[in-house]
Amino acid sequence: MNKYQEQAERLDQEYAALQRLFSHFCIEAGNLCGQYGWLSWPDYEDEPSQSRQFSLLGESRWLVLQCRPSTGGELLGHLQIRDERSQVLAALTLHADGRLQLEAGHLLDDPPALLLRLLLAALHHLPPAG
Repeated sequence: MNKYQEQAERLDQEYAALQRLFSHFCIEAGNLCGQYGWLSWPDYEDEPSQSRQFSLLGESRWLVLQCRPSTGGELLGHLQIRDERSQVLAALTLHADGRLQLEAGHLLDDPPALLLRLLLAALHHLPPAG
């Protein structure tokens, strides 16, 4: 195998790992909606998508996984909460092994708490009521 084939295979593996992490995160983070009435998190366990639509305080939002190569060639996952206009309201970056970038921990250490942090950051972007 040449260098380009090896790199393509590694990127495919990292992409698949990021998709699995996203799916597990969504399943585990969904437990949060049982605790709070202001969050509606549909059950998408059977759909291996890179996007989950949900409702936050009655407003439609999306949790999106985007994958992009880093400057070092490693594939990174960008977990984002977006509004109806696709504006990013909150985000974090993770490695294919689940390590969070720029903060300690792993994506699956405590998904409900991590989702809550993202949701609170997204709420910060909401316009004032009235």
